[in-house]
Amino acid sequence: MPEFETTAGRIFYEIIGPDEQNAAGWVTLLHNFMSTGEAAWGPVVERLAQRWRVLLPDLPGHGRSLGHPLAFRHPDMARQLAGLMTALGADRGHLAGCSSGGMLAQLMLQHRLVQPATLTLVSSTYSVNPQTTGVMTSLDPKDFRASRNWVEGTARLHDPYRYDGYFEDVLLNGFRRLRAGDVIDLPLAALREWTLPVCLIHGEEDEIFPAEIAKAMAATLPDVELHIAPGQTHALIFRQAWFVRDRLADFLDRHSPGPKITPNMEMIEP
Repeated sequence: MPEFETTAGRIFYEIIGPDEQNAAGWVTLLHNFMSTGEAAWGPVVERLAQRWRVLLPDLPGHGRSLGHPLAFRHPDMARQLAGLMTALGADRGHLAGCSSGGMLAQLMLQHRLVQPATLTLVSSTYSVNPQTTGVMTSLDPKDFRASRNWVEGTARLHDPYRYDGYFEDVLLNGFRRLRAGDVIDLPLAALREWTLPVCLIHGEEDEIFPAEIAKAMAATLPDVELHIAPGQTHALIFRQAWFVRDRLADFLDRHSPGPKITPNMEMIEP
C-alpha cells in the first residue's frame, strides 16, 4: 500500500479503479473508528471502482496506518486526511464517511480543508454532544448491538500490524475516552451553509446516533436526500452493505458527468 507522511505518522491507503483520465472523478471513502478502509467499504468498492477512482485510506492509528494525534482528536485527523486528499488531487472529488469517518468528512468541509463535489454520511452525526443535538447519544462500546466476539474480530484488523493487544490498549481505550471536543460538535445551523449535494444514509433503529439526528440534518441541509434503512441499527455499512452501496452509487451517478453505471445483476441483493 502507498503511504502518506503526516505530523503524527504515516497514513496507508489504496487507490482502486480507472486512472484519472478514464474516471468520472475521485471518491474518498472514510471508515468508522476501530475499523479499516477495506473492512468497512470492501463490499462497496467493487461497484464504485467501475466508474470512479476510489481513495481508500486507513484512518490514523488504524489498520496499517502508523501514529495518530493525541486523544485521536478528529480535527487533527481531518487535517491529516485532507492533506492526503490534496496531495493526490482528490480534494475536489466526492467524499463519503461512515460514522466517525462521516464526522471527519464534515470537519473537512466545515473548516474548508477540502472542497468536495458531494458529501455522503452513513450512520453519522453532526455532534456527539446531547446538549447540541437534543438527543441522547452514546460512545460506549457496551451499547453496540454487535456480535459477542466483535472485539476479537476487530482486533485482527489491527494487532498484526502492531502487537497483540494493540486494539484493546489503544483503539478501544481511545474510543472510550473520546469527548465531544475530541470528536465533533457542530451547531445544526452550520449545515445551512453547505450548498453541495448531501446524501444521508442511516439505520432506523441506530442505537448510537438515533435516526432523529439524521432527520434533523435532512431538515436543515439545503440540498439533501435521506435514506432510512428500516429496522437497522448502527454501522449500517456492516449490516446492509448492499443498501449503502446501491444508494451511494446512484447518488454519485446523478452528480457525475458521463454515462451512468449499468449495475451487474450479480451485485444486486435479492
